[in-house]
Amino acid sequence: MSGTRYTNPPPYYSRTSETDPLVAGKASRRHSVSINQWILITRVALLTILITGVIFASVFPLTSCNNPLDPDVRRRILKQWAVERLHHQEEVAKHADLEHRWRVEDDDRVHLRNQWAREVEQHNHDIRERQRREEEERQRLNMFWTDPESHTCTSYGTREYTARLLNVPANYNRRVEACMATPIQVHGVEYKPKRCEDHGPNNVIGHWEIDQNEPGCASYWNWYKDKGCVSPRSGQRRIEHYLENLPWGSDWRKFCATTPANFRGMHFMGAQFCYQW
Repeated sequence: MSGTRYTNPPPYYSRTSETDPLVAGKASRRHSVSINQWILITRVALLTILITGVIFASVFPLTSCNNPLDPDVRRRILKQWAVERLHHQEEVAKHADLEHRWRVEDDDRVHLRNQWAREVEQHNHDIRERQRREEEERQRLNMFWTDPESHTCTSYGTREYTARLLNVPANYNRRVEACMATPIQVHGVEYKPKRCEDHGPNNVIGHWEIDQNEPGCASYWNWYKDKGCVSPRSGQRRIEHYLENLPWGSDWRKFCATTPANFRGMHFMGAQFCYQW
């Protein structure tokens, strides 16, 4: 068999490269997908920039009315600042004036308090001096009590006494003060009057209520009776006593309220309420 002998290899014609895919049509699709993605990204970026610009413009509108580069706008801002600074200075001045008034008022209060303290001290000093002079005058005039009398009992363990003050000059104008300051001796103890009655010179009557060594005025409770609870769940119990040794002519209500009682380990200065049969 005869054949053709080639001294050189036949020429190689190829329209593809090593980077081309083996399957036809893949390169065009990949290239088209990349373009679509870039278009989408570009649109999203433009939309984002647009939204950001709208928001910025709404929050910080930059117009000819508020442009800080505009001289008129700067003058308006400076004028507004000047007004605000003036208002601030006025508020500071008001606050300083208020603090000044407070300090003045505090100083006035301190001054008044010190003045009152001096007046009280002076008043007490005057009272002590007057009492000293009156005591010296009473001793010089030799005022004394006469005709002491005991009267009925006024309350538990207490009896009333009266006496008349002598050696009181007719022109003496402090008879009541002299009466209240002159003591009398009862049961070996000196007492000053509880009250005085001025019926004229040599007729000044002093009244005493002596609550020591008066057994005739000592009433007491008897016939202890437990009446049970005052009411259900009240936590209170009604106790009744009968008042004994009530002095003749005395006020039973006062004795009932002042006669002490002791029972169940408790002490009472008097009954809470009383009634008479």
